[in-house]
Amino acid sequence: MDIPLDDRPTHELESIIVAHADQIQPAAANAPPPRASGPSGSIARTLLSQPSKIMAGVQGFASRVGGDKKHPGRTTAASGAKGLRFLDKKAGGWKAVEKRFDQFAVDGRLPKESFGRCIGMGESQEFAGELFVALARRGNMTPEHGITKDELKEFWQQMTDQNFDSRLQIFFDMCDKNGDGKLSENEVKEVIVLSASANKLSKLKAQAANYAALIMEELDPDGLGYIEIRQLETLIRGMVSSQVTERTLKRSHGHARRMIPKRYRYPVNRFVGKATDFVLENWKRIWVFSLWLTLNAVLAAWKFYQYERRAAFEVMGYCVCVAKAAAETLKLNMALILIPVCRNTLTMLRSTCLNSVFPFDDNINLHKAIALAITIGTLAHTLAHVTCDFPRLITCPESKFMRLLGPNFHYKQPTYASLLASVPGVTGILMIIIMAFSFTLATHSFRRSVVKLPPPLHHLAGFNAFWYAHHLLAVVYVLLIVHSYFLFLTKEWYKKTTWMYLTIPLLFYACERLIRKVREKSIGVSIVKAAIYPGNVLSIHMRKPPGFRYKSGMYLFVKCPDVSPFEWHPFSITSAPDDEHLSVHIRTLGDWTTELRNLFGKVCEAQVTLKKANLVRLETTVVADVQFEDARTTIDRKWLDLQNVIEMHNYLTSVYEEGDARSALIAMIQSLQHSKSGVDIVSGSRIRTHFARPNWRKVFSDLANAHKDSRIGVFYCGSATLTKHLRELSQEFSHDSATRFDFHKENF
Repeated sequence: MDIPLDDRPTHELESIIVAHADQIQPAAANAPPPRASGPSGSIARTLLSQPSKIMAGVQGFASRVGGDKKHPGRTTAASGAKGLRFLDKKAGGWKAVEKRFDQFAVDGRLPKESFGRCIGMGESQEFAGELFVALARRGNMTPEHGITKDELKEFWQQMTDQNFDSRLQIFFDMCDKNGDGKLSENEVKEVIVLSASANKLSKLKAQAANYAALIMEELDPDGLGYIEIRQLETLIRGMVSSQVTERTLKRSHGHARRMIPKRYRYPVNRFVGKATDFVLENWKRIWVFSLWLTLNAVLAAWKFYQYERRAAFEVMGYCVCVAKAAAETLKLNMALILIPVCRNTLTMLRSTCLNSVFPFDDNINLHKAIALAITIGTLAHTLAHVTCDFPRLITCPESKFMRLLGPNFHYKQPTYASLLASVPGVTGILMIIIMAFSFTLATHSFRRSVVKLPPPLHHLAGFNAFWYAHHLLAVVYVLLIVHSYFLFLTKEWYKKTTWMYLTIPLLFYACERLIRKVREKSIGVSIVKAAIYPGNVLSIHMRKPPGFRYKSGMYLFVKCPDVSPFEWHPFSITSAPDDEHLSVHIRTLGDWTTELRNLFGKVCEAQVTLKKANLVRLETTVVADVQFEDARTTIDRKWLDLQNVIEMHNYLTSVYEEGDARSALIAMIQSLQHSKSGVDIVSGSRIRTHFARPNWRKVFSDLANAHKDSRIGVFYCGSATLTKHLRELSQEFSHDSATRFDFHKENF
């Protein structure tokens, strides 16, 4: 599923999968599944029962990694405990907060409801409100009347205090509503609800009571009915000590750099190595692109040379040579541009030996390159005619014109207006208008609705406009054939070669569309289930057509006649090849997906209210709970029979990053639940979910250190913003370490 990189998406789960096939010992076929990480008992109880060992471990960790130079007595774990923070980068410095105070203050006092926006917590108003109350209670203030700028600055200093104990006390005070220095189960539950709301985790919010009981069970083993700050502190310090610090990350990357192969250590060798890697990675693209450019150059040169020796050259000179050379490349490219969009043919060719020679997966990029060449050829052909050829024709002495070109123009010297009004002139103008309109709406800005046009022109932006405008190009082909038939300078039919270029590609493309139409009528699918998840993600489960086979990583095209009778849109297949059904997950981004989501939304609402619809809502946790054991057994056996291990890392981007106070309690619950049952509270599976976006540099650094002298494939499908970042990291680590990273971008 394609996901854009906006600032904070509502609810997204990103995955990183790393497969290791080397140095893996085979396991017994009947071996039990691996246990959850950590001891069989409770991690929390281990930490609490042996606090001295915890702190000794922390000290040992600090001595290996390095302490704080400014504060020799402070361990790295204590420094790392700065991760318990209340403010993120959006908050800015005190001057930014002071400026927002002036914006939101009423009569010189900042009300509670504006506190969150003022300190950069605008998306967590409830959490900010409780933080406001806790800080006011600590300062014996009355929050009902708001706070002054000086009081806000005092709050700010407390929240940004570098002392971990101070910030831990603030967090504890937030939980301790009655201020008795003890946290009851009900108070823990309220903070869980607050944290779940701030991170948009509705499922966790619904299970707040159960998770509060879990925390009390783990941190209150004596059944006192409350927990104190020391239990909370010990658990948080233990968790922080296991986190990788930035210094560790830099050392890891530095270690990878020291393993650079010899051919990358010196500037000349580095350049040669980069060039060699580029050729090895792109050789299929290079030779196909070179062949295409060569064909264009040869045809243009041949036509240019041909017109140098014709009578028209004595009237129009090199202008006619340029116009005709450009026209020859247009014939070729108007024929070739149809081939990359013959999807069924390309799918068939991918399974043949030709796939090892031709880059069939780059069909869309080739289609765009040919479109650019058509644009350039059209401009050259048109400008050469209207700015040079036409003026020379109409100003040529009549005797010379009649002697050289009279038969071509029925012995009547044309005017500029008559040339434009002729069949070649009118068809040429119409083709330029249609192609300019179609090509403009096909650009990224219009196709992805980046351009915001006022009504009623706003319909020109979006995928629908691109789709329908692109089909106007069928008219261009008709006009092109007419244009070539009525040429002035060529009268013999066998010398009018446009139809020779276009016949086979047009027939080929027509057969392709006919096959699609036949398949569309003969093979249909019925919807079994549908659901709409947070973040406007539509899940559709369909019955698998008889004989339909696919592999992991493939995608399919979906058409909904109730939304549009013509449009097909590609989506990744999210069901496993052995499943009895097909499923896709569709993120609402454009006009077509919005209409599709609204269509299914009405049916899903009807199912809930009337209980009569054919579609039912799905819950991912239910699917995970029901199918988890069977799926785990099957997958484990399959992996072991391949002597392969797969690491999968999930990143939930809607949750604030680890160390943020808004996600601290959720991280505790996750650790406790995973150590107890081996099941993650977010994914409902054995895969541990990370919070916030991945630190991609850390991911690459870990892989480079773990797999030296290896080639690792990086496969990505999604936003162009992240595409650039991943490609740059792949290149950087390929040249700065002993590991090669081959980046591949999936194109639909």
